[in-house]
Amino acid sequence: MELELRIPFATLLKVALAILLALIVVKLWPVILILIVAVLIAVMFDPLVVWLTRHRVRRPLGVAVVAILLFGSLLLFFAFIVPVISRELTDLLGQLPRIAQRIATAFPLVAPLLQNVQRQPKVLLLTGGLTAGKFAIEGLAAVIFVLVVAVYLLVEGRRAFEWLVSFAPAHNRKRVRQTGHEMSDVVLAYVRGNVITATICAVYVFVVLTAMNIPQALLLAVIAFVFDFVPVLGTIAMTGPAALLALMVSPLRALLVVAAYLFYHLVENYVIIPHVYGKEMRLSTLTVLVAIAIGGTLQGVIGVILALPTAAAYRIVERIWLQEHLQPDTVARHEAIEESASSS
Repeated sequence: MELELRIPFATLLKVALAILLALIVVKLWPVILILIVAVLIAVMFDPLVVWLTRHRVRRPLGVAVVAILLFGSLLLFFAFIVPVISRELTDLLGQLPRIAQRIATAFPLVAPLLQNVQRQPKVLLLTGGLTAGKFAIEGLAAVIFVLVVAVYLLVEGRRAFEWLVSFAPAHNRKRVRQTGHEMSDVVLAYVRGNVITATICAVYVFVVLTAMNIPQALLLAVIAFVFDFVPVLGTIAMTGPAALLALMVSPLRALLVVAAYLFYHLVENYVIIPHVYGKEMRLSTLTVLVAIAIGGTLQGVIGVILALPTAAAYRIVERIWLQEHLQPDTVARHEAIEESASSS
């Protein structure tokens, strides 16, 4: 008896389109990441535009105010902060042989790995300068493009969202809109909280390192600001360079710097974050760790950053889309567990 397998042409076409879509996403992933960052910025500043609109400021003018604020801040950063950071970075590259010697003395096991740093400091200085310049140019271009896209999203974002909603079946469009609006609250809470905590972290690092006479305090503060956006792993990444530079002063100073960073990490996690993130970003420590592991495995640092709002948005998806497919009391029990966890 022969079995004849027939696959409809429509099914083959759907499979081919799915594969093509996956390839397109992989190819355009850098552009997609830029759009994601632009959306985060637009969601953060949209409440300001809405507030201006409520105070009789036309929306185009409100968007223009936000654009001036964004690009003005970028201009001030490059006018006042970047020159200082450049000098500190140049000094740091010049001190690499001394830093390598101190590390080799303190940790003999890694001494063979640092021989090139001690033998060819000029080559490393030139290579490091060219690499830093290349990344600076690419980073500036990416930042400007992201800000431009964010401004246009503030102008046309609502129309674009409604255009995308139109692809959904008519009976699901109300739920799609509700999901989008509630998820924007989660994104707003996440971005706003991250900016606040990163700013506090940078100020704290600059004040503490300056008080301890640690070199390149401003550069380390900028590093702290950037890596504070990365949960858990960011603390390790920002502590390492500070400890190494503090080691140039004394081993005791390095221990004090590590202790100061760990102290801030504890204060940020248990005091600052619960106050600035709000209930929209209420996540258990286990959820945070699992989300970071999954996001980091899939997309590295960007995946880690986006993992938390994605995990926080699950509550919205569960309540709007999954509730009818779950046990009647599932959503209510989940909300009760989260409430008890946040109040304990």
